[in-house]
Amino acid sequence: MDSTDRLRERWLDTAAGILQEADPGVARAQLNDALLKSFHAFAAARAPLAGNGGIQGVSIFGQYAGLDTPAWPLAVERAGTDHPVFAYHNATADPTPVTLLQVGERGWPVSEFASFMIERLGLCTHQLSLPLATAGPESATYGFVSDGAYLERDQESARYLQPIVRGLDTHIRLLESLLPAPAAAPGRPLTVREQLVLTLVAQGCTVNGIAARLCVSPRTVHKHQENLYRKLGAVDRLSAVLRAQQCGLLPQQPAGADDRPGGYAGNSHTPLVTASVSASVSI
Repeated sequence: MDSTDRLRERWLDTAAGILQEADPGVARAQLNDALLKSFHAFAAARAPLAGNGGIQGVSIFGQYAGLDTPAWPLAVERAGTDHPVFAYHNATADPTPVTLLQVGERGWPVSEFASFMIERLGLCTHQLSLPLATAGPESATYGFVSDGAYLERDQESARYLQPIVRGLDTHIRLLESLLPAPAAAPGRPLTVREQLVLTLVAQGCTVNGIAARLCVSPRTVHKHQENLYRKLGAVDRLSAVLRAQQCGLLPQQPAGADDRPGGYAGNSHTPLVTASVSASVSI
């Protein structure tokens, strides 16, 4: 069986699984996993394209090593204009899959700021974009980051899969639209640090582990936990996570979500999330 046949078989199985799945969280995890495997990516993102700069509602999956850095919100805020691939799609509305190297050759090189952010977030310049649409309110793209260069055969695969991915993504978003409205958010919003502690709590990190990750004392972590428990009306870790999911502050995790999509042997990047995390920045 050649590579094209294997790719076709994988995506027939993926499409069948997604179309039979009633839970959009499970369906989204299946799509993300197939994308990471097909494009040998250690990290990826689904990002709306914003012509005026800034990207809101970025959904990330895989193994992002630098999510807990203070640079992440700034990277999201400026991605629409400072990341060459997003800037290229916004300027040209080109719907074809393209690599970071190619957009640089076409006049959208990696700026000093973008280069700094790529390094700060633990990424690299081996990046591939698979647009879903490049015009209108539904414009968005999937971006992949790999340890190795993306070749022409990878772009051929992206072009072949583009209509399939677009259709499955639309199907999942329709499923998501049928979900009940989330519970009301807490009266007092969580601070950035409280939200980060909440995310790490949801991943099962201990207080000492969170303290080491954030370079603070365990006592400080306990204080953040007390504050977010109070705001969420929670009494322990489990009730805090469930309440946060109901409020839309954490993604709904399917059963068995400790499988890390994209966690492949030989990958040196440290996992931070189990499935996906959404980050929104208002400009």
